[in-house]
Amino acid sequence: MINIINNILSSNGYKQVELVLQQDVADLYLFCPLTDSKREEYFFTVQLRTQSDSNAQRLLENQAQEWFESISHSGKVDQTFEKNCTMLLCHEEDKISRQTILMIEEDQYNFKKNLITASQQEVLALQNYLAQEQVENITAKVINSIINIDGGKGFLDFKENNKLQKDHYSLILKIALKLPFVTYIPQEKQLSNLLNDIDNSLSPELTSIYNQLTNLDMEWAESNTVRNVEMIWGRLV
Repeated sequence: MINIINNILSSNGYKQVELVLQQDVADLYLFCPLTDSKREEYFFTVQLRTQSDSNAQRLLENQAQEWFESISHSGKVDQTFEKNCTMLLCHEEDKISRQTILMIEEDQYNFKKNLITASQQEVLALQNYLAQEQVENITAKVINSIINIDGGKGFLDFKENNKLQKDHYSLILKIALKLPFVTYIPQEKQLSNLLNDIDNSLSPELTSIYNQLTNLDMEWAESNTVRNVEMIWGRLV
């Protein structure tokens, strides 16, 4: 999953920093904003090579601080790093407890921390979707197009079935919620012309009746409704 997250960062205004860190327990990548960007936030993507709840806890207790200090003293980051870097930890959802997730995300030391969990089924589904749609760069526009698929029907279906749904849609929503630079843009609804809709839905016979009714210059009030109706139908029959 970390390759998907790295793709999103690279496609949305961030570049990878060439940095050598301890590589025996996890895959690690550091991203900084492009030089022409007004952003200041760094992102540190992490994926443990052996996924487990206990290893996630050890990451919080031991490795996180070591990595933070190594990056801070690497000479590859500026002064904004220490107060403005978010760790994005990718983890299999069935190999970490809710308690550990909360413990990691609420920890205030070194990095800010967002944990993105996913099933292998979701990761494979998203990879297949991107390949099928020939998506190379996962931009914010691509993410929004997935969320807004079928005029928003995909999201309504997900709301009804979110506990069971494990596919590319469920994973892209999880990712979007954890990345602050991805802004959801609701799909614009095209308002139809009511009069044209009425015209198109009526048969020729009913269209003739409708036109006669709407072209009559009559004043409608409670006292003359019956008389007006009798007069209209007298003309039409």
